[in-house]
Amino acid sequence: MTVTIITPRRVTFPSNGIPIASHLYTPSPSAPDRKGAAIVVGHPMNGVKEQTAGLHARKLAEHGFITLAFDAAYQGESGGEPRYLEDPAQRAEDARAAVTYLTTLTEGEPKVDPKKIGALGICASGGYIPFAAQTDLRMRAIATVSAACLGSVARSGIKYTSAAITPATLNQNLNSANALRTEEARGGVHGKPQLAPVMPDPYALPPGLPSSSAEGAQYYRTPRGQHERSVNMTVARSVDLQANYDSFAFVGMLAPRPLLMVVGEKADTAYFSEEAVARAGNGAVELFVVEGKTHVGLYDGLEESLPKLVGFFGENLV
Repeated sequence: MTVTIITPRRVTFPSNGIPIASHLYTPSPSAPDRKGAAIVVGHPMNGVKEQTAGLHARKLAEHGFITLAFDAAYQGESGGEPRYLEDPAQRAEDARAAVTYLTTLTEGEPKVDPKKIGALGICASGGYIPFAAQTDLRMRAIATVSAACLGSVARSGIKYTSAAITPATLNQNLNSANALRTEEARGGVHGKPQLAPVMPDPYALPPGLPSSSAEGAQYYRTPRGQHERSVNMTVARSVDLQANYDSFAFVGMLAPRPLLMVVGEKADTAYFSEEAVARAGNGAVELFVVEGKTHVGLYDGLEESLPKLVGFFGENLV
């Protein structure tokens, strides 16, 4: 297949009144005809649409799919205050709003078939998008890459690693988040919420760090994947929005729609996908393990995952 370089079109759509900045990728005339099939692509926590989400969107467009990569509310070029808040409810709404936007593209170019819309979530969006799809039946096929549930991370850390946390630590974190709310109401530091770094310094990594964090620092904070609008900060009190959220508690609601979860063999987050697939039941559910890959290794190493995603969406949307 001859690959034509695709330049995305900048578009904006509303999500709970917040303007969401997006890149719309239209397949070239030489790409396979997917008959209006389209895919929304969500980025990880701490990410923006120009990083792994944009890479996946562009590659899928090269294979004939109309794709939409977007900055979550409070992130990147999207609106919303306070900046860098990580709110699962809003993140899920962003995914639904992205689908809504695609359903309006029924005239002109690109022309989307509203009955052929899929969704792909990467890392935290690999939790948010299945969660949104549980009640948004317009998402006809759902895929994830290196999925993670931010609610579980808030409650338990990364299980089975040095980053696991206890209920006592969660309680301390919630007390801190609650105190920060009070501090903000009293004016706070310069009247703004307190921010906390997401990834450590890649050139001074503490020993024993989980691979997802160590390689995440290398991805987000070096030329490998860094972007000026991916600022490595989150609102510190976001934890009290996350701690009672669960991406996969009702993942069985996706049935009979198909679910594909792609994980790296060496990913310390693989248990999220393994447990979700088991919980999803006997529907059209598949766990696809890429040998030798880590959690972050699948962000930019698409040699095996991309053909699987193309086949999955091609079979279930076209």
